[in-house]
Amino acid sequence: PGGQRAGPMRTSFDQPISASAEDAQAAFLDPDFYAGLGELPGISAPEVLSFSRPSPGHAHLVLGYRFAGTLNGPARRILDPGKLTWAQVSEVDLATRHTRVEMVPDHYAGLFSFRGWYELRDEGEGRSSQHFEGDLRAHVPLLGPLAERAIATGIRQNLAATAQLVERYVAGRAPGSAAGPGWHTDAGAGGPGAEPDDPGA
Repeated sequence: PGGQRAGPMRTSFDQPISASAEDAQAAFLDPDFYAGLGELPGISAPEVLSFSRPSPGHAHLVLGYRFAGTLNGPARRILDPGKLTWAQVSEVDLATRHTRVEMVPDHYAGLFSFRGWYELRDEGEGRSSQHFEGDLRAHVPLLGPLAERAIATGIRQNLAATAQLVERYVAGRAPGSAAGPGWHTDAGAGGPGAEPDDPGA
């Protein structure tokens, strides 16, 4: 049946990554890594809007995204693709590798909402998993549940594609080499040790 569901749609995924949890977290906290996310289906390469260390062992990361796909059917009558931009706000606990995530739309704030979290877990030598859970709500008349399922499918596909980019990033780093420009890993915390020279670049 059509109409709106009583509450948000709960999503839960486990994405395997052929890299350690520490290396995967280093990728997620390196601004150079995000340039490659332009290869993901339907979204632009994100812009690193801000990064800070509000307290020891924690990081605050804001990424800006733009929809780069194609809207089909009735969605084109409701949504302007040029206004499908949003910020992804991440609060990272570096020690536990637990990240809280919120999507904040620049437009259509009343139509979409998403909050969730993910955790990077070691699964053996050179292997980890990204356990992801979130609450998704699309407040679109008649299309809400369909839109939620489509977005959830997109999240799963993007997690899988992102895992491949993480693996490529880790494989491309020479053993024992410096982390390079941007943020450097802190071996004690498993996260960045310094802010980038230019967070808005």
